[in-house]
Amino acid sequence: MTRTVPNLPDERLCWLAVRDQVNRKARRRGVLGWLTALFRPRDSWEGNERAEDAADLRRETASGKLHKYAFAVDIVAETLTAAERAHLRATGEVPPHFLAEVERRVAERKKR
Repeated sequence: MTRTVPNLPDERLCWLAVRDQVNRKARRRGVLGWLTALFRPRDSWEGNERAEDAADLRRETASGKLHKYAFAVDIVAETLTAAERAHLRATGEVPPHFLAEVERRVAERKKR
């Protein structure tokens, strides 16, 4: 079955190919997130406000992580070879090493 790939820039096609995986990684809770979820008071009004504040904080954190991933995807997309770009255009899939390189770029940027 032939897949129809929209006529978009390669950077955008790369983002569309990896966005579900990146979204899962960006929304992953850390230790503090799990502790907040496990030990928040469920009955009091103040507890509900704190839970809403924690949810807002998680969304802001995820949004910031998504920005870092989007930047890294654009950088790595520029390094694709002509054959990898042709494969991307034909199938809508990135090469196997693509996500690992994106992760490396995100970690490198995080260190700075």
